[in-house]
Amino acid sequence: MTNPIFSSLREVRSPRYLAAIWVSRILALAVAALYFTAWWDESQARQEPMLSGASNPSLIYTWAVFTHLLPAVALVFFIVVGWNKPGISGIGFALFAFLQAFSVGGEFAYIPIVVAPALIVAIAYVTAYRWGIREKYLKSNS
Repeated sequence: MTNPIFSSLREVRSPRYLAAIWVSRILALAVAALYFTAWWDESQARQEPMLSGASNPSLIYTWAVFTHLLPAVALVFFIVVGWNKPGISGIGFALFAFLQAFSVGGEFAYIPIVVAPALIVAIAYVTAYRWGIREKYLKSNS
């Protein structure tokens, strides 16, 4: 028997679950788009000094662009893997929010701004997961 967190909820068709899963997916895609925008802005900001000849490309510039791309790719990974398994996406976004809290360092004023988007998506996925598992359980036991 598989763990319910990893079980697919593809066959659940209740209106409440479908509304919750699509809200979760749309919010997740919006947060991923936000991080892709941050990556794009960072890559453009790192190009300006190099195009004007003020500085040469270095490992620091490459690392800065890569560290802005990695979160966006991780979020897309969680969205794709958990498309029909909202438990996985919920765990992934919660873990991402937890790691984002540590990324701000000592700048505690930024914690709500950085953590809130991923945490809201994680809560939406967990809600969809709980409703889907309930519907699946009720359907199998009726």
